[in-house]
Amino acid sequence: MVSWRMPDGTEIVGVGVEVETERLREFVMRFMSAEGAGWNATQWSETLFGSAFEERFGVKVQIHREAGPDGHRVFAIRTLPG
Repeated sequence: MVSWRMPDGTEIVGVGVEVETERLREFVMRFMSAEGAGWNATQWSETLFGSAFEERFGVKVQIHREAGPDGHRVFAIRTLPG
C-alpha cells in the first residue's frame, strides 16, 4: 500500500498499486494542475481521477471516496483485474 497525505488532510491511498510515494505525489500534483481541480479534493471527479491514473501508470483502477478514521477524505485507488 502506498499513501500520501495532502496539506488539507486528504489522503490518497493506493491499495494493490505498484507506485512509489514520490510518483503518486507527482501524479496528484499534475492532476490538480491539468484538470483545474486545485487543492479542493471535494470537487474532484473519481472517474476523471481514475482515468488520469490509468493513462499515467497503465493500470486499470477504481477510485473510492471514503471517510478516513480521523474524519479526513480518503481517495482509495484500487487495481482492477485485467
